[in-house]
Amino acid sequence: MKFLDKIKSLNYNRIGTHVIFWIVITLGYDAISSLLFHGKFAATLITDLLFYTPTDMIGVYFTLYILFPVFLYKKRYIGLGISFLVFFFILLFGIAMPLQYYGIKEILHHNMKAENFAEFVRYTSLQSITIKLMIIGIASSIKISKFWFSTQIKQQILVKEKLETELKLKESELKFLKSQINPHFLFNSLNNLYSLTLQKSDKAPEVVLKISALLDYILYECNVSFIYLDKEIESVKNYIELQKIRYGKNSDITFEINGETKDAKIAPLLILPLIENAFKHGLDKNIGKGFINIDISVDTEDTLNLLVENSLNGENNHEGEGIGIINLKKRLELQYPNNHEFEIIETPEKFVSKLKVNLEQIS
Repeated sequence: MKFLDKIKSLNYNRIGTHVIFWIVITLGYDAISSLLFHGKFAATLITDLLFYTPTDMIGVYFTLYILFPVFLYKKRYIGLGISFLVFFFILLFGIAMPLQYYGIKEILHHNMKAENFAEFVRYTSLQSITIKLMIIGIASSIKISKFWFSTQIKQQILVKEKLETELKLKESELKFLKSQINPHFLFNSLNNLYSLTLQKSDKAPEVVLKISALLDYILYECNVSFIYLDKEIESVKNYIELQKIRYGKNSDITFEINGETKDAKIAPLLILPLIENAFKHGLDKNIGKGFINIDISVDTEDTLNLLVENSLNGENNHEGEGIGIINLKKRLELQYPNNHEFEIIETPEKFVSKLKVNLEQIS
């Protein structure tokens, strides 16, 4: 059973390739020899198969499957050169020449010009060296080419797997960061609605619609790598309207949009965290006293420029970077590496956030 299993496990395509190689080499050499030296093709073929091809096969397979793995693949080139010279000398003068001499003389009873082995070696050594080196060289070239292409393919696969792994990690981190954003907005929006219901405000239904639009955007439309900039701006408008309803006329809020935003795409939820942060720290939580200035523009080089300014009101002063800002910085590094600028300026009177991002354009 073990023997049959070994037979079944043989790579017949590979065996077939080797057989074809030796047929082509032997027939090709014999055909050329017959034409050049006016010999008989059949006799030449028999001589080669009996006394030349076996030693050629020893030379090829010892080089490819012993010397190459031990020396070439490990980049031990000097060892390869020395080992090959020693092996080739033994092969030629210890195996090939004696086999050819005694085989041709004694078995085929060929009338040889040389009466002794020394003279036979002298007459045929150059020819044998040339032919064997040529055959080993052809086989080695094929083997090295296959090894090189195999190595290149393996490297490409490794690079691809590495990129896929990095992409999966990146996607996982982005999903985690987005999962932090969603509950944050939901919590604040529901707080706003709760305040209005306590006041029995007629604006509560409008707030429900705005919150519904925001949640639809955050929970469903943002599950992509890039989204239309107009969609992101629309969500910002909804958020600002919610805050205006909450704080009333006491707050000073300006919002401007400049440039062409129609065909631009951006990673979702990059603008909203800065707007939310400005409202959190810029307006008094009770009376809405303070100011917020928001400017969104897209220049001719398809760069988004976002400027958010907000006043600082006593207890609402920024103390370090909150989770929203830290989260935003991580997402910018993941989604726009070396392709964005983010700056925070804080003075005693105001807090300024500046963001520049090169946008994706739709072809």
